[in-house]
Amino acid sequence: MHDLCQKFYQVGKSYIEDQLSTRQNKIQPDNPFRQGQTAGFNAFNLMPELRQTSELNFESGNFFEQNLGIDDGAWSTTLQWTSQGEDGSYIDVDSSTGDLVIANIVTGNSSTFVKASDVAPEAQGPDDYSIQPSGDHVLYTTNYKKQYRHSFFADYFVYNVASKTTVPLAADQSGDIQYAGWSPVGNTIAYVRGNNLFIWVNGTTTQITKDGGPDVFNAVPDWVYEEEIFGDYKTLWFSPDGEQIAFLRFDETGTVAPPYPEFLDLRYPKVGETNPTATIHLLSLSDLAAGPKKIEYQSFAADDLIIGEVAWVTDDHSNLIFKTYNRVQDQEKLLLVDTATGAAKVVRERSEETGWIENNMAITYVGNGTYLDLSDTSGYLHIYLYEIGASTPTAVTSGKWEVTTILNVDAERRKVYYQSTERDSTERHIYSVNFDGTGKKALVNDKVEGYWTASFSAGGGYYILSYNGPNLPNQKLYASNPGNSTNSTVAVRGNVPIKTINDNAALAAKLAQYTLPKVSWSTINHPDGYSFNVMERLPAKFDPSKKYPVIFDPYGGPNAQQTAKTFRQVDFRAYLASDPELEYIVLSVDNRGTGFKGREFRNPVTQQLGKLEAQDQVYAAKEWAKKSYVDAEHIAIMGWSYGGYLAAKVVETNTDAFSFAIITAPVSDWRFYDSMYTERYMKNITNSDGTNGTASYYETSVHDATGFKAIRVVYG
Repeated sequence: MHDLCQKFYQVGKSYIEDQLSTRQNKIQPDNPFRQGQTAGFNAFNLMPELRQTSELNFESGNFFEQNLGIDDGAWSTTLQWTSQGEDGSYIDVDSSTGDLVIANIVTGNSSTFVKASDVAPEAQGPDDYSIQPSGDHVLYTTNYKKQYRHSFFADYFVYNVASKTTVPLAADQSGDIQYAGWSPVGNTIAYVRGNNLFIWVNGTTTQITKDGGPDVFNAVPDWVYEEEIFGDYKTLWFSPDGEQIAFLRFDETGTVAPPYPEFLDLRYPKVGETNPTATIHLLSLSDLAAGPKKIEYQSFAADDLIIGEVAWVTDDHSNLIFKTYNRVQDQEKLLLVDTATGAAKVVRERSEETGWIENNMAITYVGNGTYLDLSDTSGYLHIYLYEIGASTPTAVTSGKWEVTTILNVDAERRKVYYQSTERDSTERHIYSVNFDGTGKKALVNDKVEGYWTASFSAGGGYYILSYNGPNLPNQKLYASNPGNSTNSTVAVRGNVPIKTINDNAALAAKLAQYTLPKVSWSTINHPDGYSFNVMERLPAKFDPSKKYPVIFDPYGGPNAQQTAKTFRQVDFRAYLASDPELEYIVLSVDNRGTGFKGREFRNPVTQQLGKLEAQDQVYAAKEWAKKSYVDAEHIAIMGWSYGGYLAAKVVETNTDAFSFAIITAPVSDWRFYDSMYTERYMKNITNSDGTNGTASYYETSVHDATGFKAIRVVYG
């Protein structure tokens, strides 16, 4: 027992270091010079004394070097599609010269778009770049400095493709520009600096707002809106014709800054505290001198208001729609703005007695006065077609499964491509369907298990179909409409791939030389009538006559999923199952509250975070303990973030289901977490009848030490 606990302590320490390493890796800037590969890390290098195993030699790096560190060893190509040239074109960077190259994935042809040597020295070696829609200019990003999860500061340079000249976006810039982006039409760039909005037109800059500062944010979100509502570093939207800009303004006056041990200029509204006040504004780019116009509307009171998705629903600049929520996000109102008059009216509204309403960020204008959106009003997330100004939609998809992503919209053929869980909540298959709900077609074999996604070219005529598991990933190129291929140089026949992008044959050959852990998926049926998904990884040399220790590896937070059927062969969990001194069974259980199984499965955790999730993990542990190959005396649980919180709540149950826990970066008391995340699930700390709701918050906190005295815990 002592030796096993000591070994697991080492694993726990390394797990914490591993998670910190992952977190640092994830917050690095996207690097266009690594286009087509996903950055990762080698978790096994964190424990040099355990690298050599009888089954896998992670010391050699053979599973990782082929892929610049992808933790499962599989190649995955991601392209930056462009409308420059024929459909199927993308921008790449020549790794030897740094030149920007336009290549066509269908024909294989390529040409140099910008020579790196023609760009001014101060703009060379950029962190990122953005090509103007017309192709006349390139906006280079340099001097990148990360701020929060999505936001950053940088310098920007405008390169003229014809004249080969480079000029700074702002003459006195000093790594302090928060956002810069092209208009869809014309030589116009909107950028934000010092929380103020500026417009650059043909080299001339106009400052639009002047009230930006520590309290006021124009066209960029403050921290809580960036983190919990938009997941983005900008809140600015050009109209399709480039004539107007809609942007949000956030006023943090009254929002509390937490007492950090070192100075950090960040407002962090906790439960019950003052949220930023958000307002929406319109700016006419043809009359910059007039300045922005604030849109007045009736929705929720200012102190009970969150503004969510904003989208243009027009071919020009006539109509804008935006979502508003009450503070606890169980009521939603969508407002349509007539930009000519500035009038705004509620065109859709919804209220849920239990659970919450997600800000899905899926509105897509599809012409003829209609737009698509995602909603789970039926109990499952589906696509709906709305007429502008109307509230009754046409259901494009339906059923007891969920649409996870709208991948592409073909407005001309009135068809939408999407990813869904129709076969199983742990799987993803790709379909197309007409806007009226007819003509649904599977783009992959949906009779067999799989996790698929697709990336469509700028013109929508081609797509890279990616199979991501559970078996070895591969990628192939297809035409969206084979009989109407827009590329005359390539013959396209039926639903036949044009070419294979990645087959990972080299990895397959390498893996064939090793005995790997076996990964399987199943469900646990609870006597109360619900079931939850389980992913189990058995040791590489599994012997059913032996008994093995088990590590539960949950996340368990609202809408999350840990059990997706993706390729899982070579990662940190494989190490835990492969090291001969460990040989752990690694188990992930998606408890109630997690995603992709509908509102009925998700909603019960409302106002009682940590309770049902912990009960489900304990129930699963007791069920697994009954298996003949499980060492019931050695079942552990580990988790990071919400997973760490869940591990702590499991320990707090003080059952005999678990004997060890690794608790990393948990929330310990939701009263001190940010308001917009917490109140979405926990609701107000003051009840609607005026009574104090602190009791429910207390129950969700990690407050009972009894269970912690009974088992060993690693905490970090």
